[in-house]
Amino acid sequence: MLAVAALMASTVVSAQDELQNEVSVGYGGGSNTDIVSSIAGGFFTGKQIDYWGPVSVEYFRFNQEGRLGFGGIFAVAGCKWDDSSSAKSTYFTLMPSVKYKWLNKAHFAMYSKAAVGLTVKTQSASGSDDKTKAVFNWQASAVGMEFGGAFRGFLELGMGEQGIVLVGLRYRF
Repeated sequence: MLAVAALMASTVVSAQDELQNEVSVGYGGGSNTDIVSSIAGGFFTGKQIDYWGPVSVEYFRFNQEGRLGFGGIFAVAGCKWDDSSSAKSTYFTLMPSVKYKWLNKAHFAMYSKAAVGLTVKTQSASGSDDKTKAVFNWQASAVGMEFGGAFRGFLELGMGEQGIVLVGLRYRF
């Protein structure tokens, strides 16, 4: 029993020593806040919206095989209402996330990713009080592709707060 316990402990220690990390920066199009802002502002009130983002930063830590990673996503986006109030909204999103690389080669990988969390919306307009609101948000990237060495480019297709299409750069260490 002691030998089995010692073997299991040494396996766990070596797995911890070989964990992989990655940091990513990306820009997406067609995010949840973009779609909701366009419909709510443009369709219902007739106001024009100038939307930017989301710009996101991700961190993941992977298991020994480099396939299963846990981490988090921070995204920022904003819009400006083209009306007499000059209203501006900014969206700050924080989501714990999981990623699974179902194809993991030295210079190419394909993966899927899921995240859920909160978006805090701050809104300001001339002549009125600032408003803050928190809402549930998510990201589900069905297919992601990355290519390169330690520095990698990536492209993801999915839905959620990072957008329908997400592109960016990643550093693995």
